[in-house]
Amino acid sequence: MIVVLGMVLVGVSAGAVPVQRSAAAVPAPPPASRPAVLRVMPLGASSTVGAGSPETAGYRGPLQALLARDGVVVDMVGSQHGGPASVPDLDYEGYGGMTLEDLLPRVAGLVRRADPDVVLLHTGTNDLLKGASAAESARRLDAVIARIVQVTDADVIVAGVWAPLSGDTRDRTEFERLAAGVVAGFRERGHPVRYADTSGLLEPDELADGLHPNAAGYRVIAAMWERQILDVRNHP
Repeated sequence: MIVVLGMVLVGVSAGAVPVQRSAAAVPAPPPASRPAVLRVMPLGASSTVGAGSPETAGYRGPLQALLARDGVVVDMVGSQHGGPASVPDLDYEGYGGMTLEDLLPRVAGLVRRADPDVVLLHTGTNDLLKGASAAESARRLDAVIARIVQVTDADVIVAGVWAPLSGDTRDRTEFERLAAGVVAGFRERGHPVRYADTSGLLEPDELADGLHPNAAGYRVIAAMWERQILDVRNHP
């Protein structure tokens, strides 16, 4: 992101000075800059589209309202466009039913074209629902994030499964554990990737159909994304 590049350029410039100067003669480096407009890429499956609350475009409408309140100017980016006229920016990258396996061959091109500052990645639910094990779903997540960081230095915020999957919850719990470890591995290697544990985020009455959030649930999710985005901006 711009903040990181700015810091690298300052360091390189200082290291390239061939002679010593007195402290008084060396100008102070300019403060690290932030993008005037934050390009945010919602990336995921049906919850990114807004299933369960089309009137708010899922979390996308409430998130834009929260960030506007915070004074953050946002440009939502992605090749898809949809939602109600009440939502200011309707761009996103979401596909109903999409798995990590489906996303893998496409994600590098999608992210490169969108050129985001922040990627909001929510996926993995469909992998588990379609029979992939927790371990396999985590391996797919690792591969998807690897493709993303190859083409962008954007901050990537990965949200875990936020809907209580029906039946045995052991795979979901194990996926959350493994996904957090996948993200930690990227952070250890210096990539700006973070994990948001959403396993206890929603209450039963915040779901529209047992899988997708309703408007109240999406407001909770929007507030989660808001906290993550603000933390990224305050602690680059």
